[in-house]
Amino acid sequence: MAPERTKFCDLCKQDLKPRGWTTHRKACEKKAEKQRQNQLVAESIRREDLEAEADHFADANVSERASTPGFRVDDIRCEYHPSSGIPPEVHAFGDFKRHPTPLASIPPNKHPWAPFKSRLELEKFTFRTHKDIHDRWETASHRLTGFTQDMISVPYDGTIREFDLHYRNLWEWATDLLRDPQLFPHMVFDAQRFSKFDGKTFVTFVDEPYTAEAFWNVQSQLPEGAKPLAFILYADKTKLSSFGTARGYPVVARLANLPTDIRNGQGMGGGYVVGWLPIVKDEKDHAGKPSWVNFKNAVWHEAFLKILSPLASKSSTGQWFECLDSIQRWFFPSILILSADYEEQCVMSLTRGIKSLWPCPVCLVPHDDLLDALKTYPRRTSDQSQNILQVARGKQTAEERDDTLKQYGLRDVQNAFWIVALTCVHYALSWDRLHFNGGLYRDHLWAELQRLITSLGRASVAQMDHNYEAFPRWRNLKHVSQVMSISFTDSSVYEDILKMVIYAAHTIVTEDECPIGYLLLRCIRLFLEVDLYAALEVHTADTIRAGRHAVQAFSTYLQQYIAKTADTSDKNWNFPKLHMSVHIFDNIKAKGATRNYNTKPNEKMHGSLKDSYQMRTNFRNVALQILRINHWQVVAKSICRNISDFNEYQLRDADNVLDEDNFVVDDLVVSNNSPHVKLGSRQAPQTFESVENTHRHDSAFTNFRIKLNEFLTNFLLAIQVPLPGGKRVQLKANDKITECRFLKVNYESLVDWHQHTDFLRCNPKFFGAPRFDCVFVQTTDKIIFGRLLFVFECTLEDTALSLALIHPFDAPTGVRIRKDKHLSIFRVRARPRAQAEFFSVRSIIRGAFLVPDGSNDYLVVDTVDTDMFLRVKALHLEAGHLVRV
Repeated sequence: MAPERTKFCDLCKQDLKPRGWTTHRKACEKKAEKQRQNQLVAESIRREDLEAEADHFADANVSERASTPGFRVDDIRCEYHPSSGIPPEVHAFGDFKRHPTPLASIPPNKHPWAPFKSRLELEKFTFRTHKDIHDRWETASHRLTGFTQDMISVPYDGTIREFDLHYRNLWEWATDLLRDPQLFPHMVFDAQRFSKFDGKTFVTFVDEPYTAEAFWNVQSQLPEGAKPLAFILYADKTKLSSFGTARGYPVVARLANLPTDIRNGQGMGGGYVVGWLPIVKDEKDHAGKPSWVNFKNAVWHEAFLKILSPLASKSSTGQWFECLDSIQRWFFPSILILSADYEEQCVMSLTRGIKSLWPCPVCLVPHDDLLDALKTYPRRTSDQSQNILQVARGKQTAEERDDTLKQYGLRDVQNAFWIVALTCVHYALSWDRLHFNGGLYRDHLWAELQRLITSLGRASVAQMDHNYEAFPRWRNLKHVSQVMSISFTDSSVYEDILKMVIYAAHTIVTEDECPIGYLLLRCIRLFLEVDLYAALEVHTADTIRAGRHAVQAFSTYLQQYIAKTADTSDKNWNFPKLHMSVHIFDNIKAKGATRNYNTKPNEKMHGSLKDSYQMRTNFRNVALQILRINHWQVVAKSICRNISDFNEYQLRDADNVLDEDNFVVDDLVVSNNSPHVKLGSRQAPQTFESVENTHRHDSAFTNFRIKLNEFLTNFLLAIQVPLPGGKRVQLKANDKITECRFLKVNYESLVDWHQHTDFLRCNPKFFGAPRFDCVFVQTTDKIIFGRLLFVFECTLEDTALSLALIHPFDAPTGVRIRKDKHLSIFRVRARPRAQAEFFSVRSIIRGAFLVPDGSNDYLVVDTVDTDMFLRVKALHLEAGHLVRV
């Protein structure tokens, strides 16, 4: 009898009969793949352990690393301005930290609550009368530069008009910050250029103003050794009451020498109200006259002239100042950035606004070409504007003078910013993301989409509302209801509507049923990409290039939409806020990330001013009362911060410990002592039998314990941990595990390389509804998406393991459909739920926001934050999708 034929399996090294070979082979391949995944996790764990151990020997490795030729990937190079005298530096990415300038240990004031007699008096207000309180705060107010009340006079129609002005001395205010021992260490006085090594070359990146071109150029114009002191100014009118007519006109200042986290924060070193401009009330006899408009602009600039006057001479000759490190520095103040909406920018630059022949305050674009983002036009300059005004004022008649100025869209008023050297008002004006979204998206793109969906019928309107309400929950994303009824709301709500609009509308506004609406949806997607590129906290040459391409693509598609709807829509698209997108990435190169000049943190300050008006004034002559309260609030923050510093100093002195890490501003590397994933919301321990019984109707939990035994066996072998008793893992039905319904996942952002955190839920009843968040998961050879089904802690002998049962969304999706290409949608497909797999929680990269599209398909929402945008963009490229880069 002939011997029975066999087949050799090279995976399990066994000879097998032909019958059942295919089933066996698939099982072996699946097992091998799991082992590869476990090996990857094991290598990650060992690498983290080695890095933690290496920290103890960092000092010993410094000299060895310094002697190693060449550069390593991700090395950071810092080049200082030549006049600083500081040589370039290269740091390993893991070592690079932006340390503040070290200061000698200066004991704080032993009576930080002064002029209050004690801390108790400050906190409990042990006073007898209101006058006592008022007098004590008035005494305390002299700690910092306060407001000065002055009067300005401006002629009009043969009479002199007078207006009250309140302002702080800008130079004295800046020196208050320079004298602050907590702020001074964070200040940067020399322009810097940062770059990151990509394996071939150093790639420049910009974030703060002092890493961009404008700050560098200012320092290049200064005498050797001089330092720029760069101001950021904002001004805008605001309503002080929701229903009344009272208005205020605050001016806010910030120092560009401070990092963004401090400068845009609400504490010391953030925005300060430094002025309160007069508001010229319209008079029926003059309103609308060109001379009256010029008069109102003249009042504004006469007031601002007073505010800027302390900087005028110092910007030309400089001012020596001894800093807290006992070094005398030669400061030259300049206005680096002007943060304002379009209307305010026209006032600042003295251009004639939206109806003029040249409506842009930054460049000389003709009025009729505002829509075209493919062309560039000559930039305005302060020197040019001064020369034009001088020529115009040399004309013999008022008509000739006005005609000359009209040719450039300028007004017959002297610009206050011209008195500050090293300042070009047109160059300082900056694109504003807040009002760009408001003016273009809210009033145009969103309004048009609402109109088109409404035209499709009530069912489409109801479906749009339902889609928004059905979206899963996501941290810091508002869950909007009745979205089609919204015509006016807070700007942050519109921002959240924008993030989700593609995923809500793509099934309603289709190419077949509504081709015009579909074209609009493509425009909105491109607008989203422009906005996301503009929102990046750190920019490289690649992101700036990609952003410019997105602007051009958006402009091209929008022009197509406008042409096709010219006969059916009365919407005017030829407006300056649309054109201003041309300047986004020029501004980024010149002044850093857009958050440096976004009006949002400035407008946020309006809230406290309105509160002071409503609760602390008698509604008459309110400016003085509001500013007094504002100054007291600033002084109170200063005193409280000094008390906190005093307490910390006492504790530090008691321990005799000075930890230099307390001085770190922003660490580019995730802290080694911070776990990647933390679990929380632990439930009572339960047996495997109980878990399987609770989820008996869920196919993902079928053979839960058996599958876990197999996973743990392979996992422990992969990470080279001895198996319990040297045998395969055999957990019993009465063994217990602990369910965790909350995950805190730390991850390194692809945008700014800082540590960020996602808060994720795996909870069958979170605020009355099930919530099972989705995640990015790192497997052996790729990144996949999946949904958390069950997160738990399991103990083997003395080893505690944190594990997750995840439903993988990595099934093939087939040929990419046309809609996904047009709307840059990244689609994933769920495997059968019974194929849920176990993963170590260390395999989780970060959270992911997915919305369902049918029974098994999901769309990855890449618009919730900038890191998600770049991660999904990389996945598009890896999948071979055509993307705009």
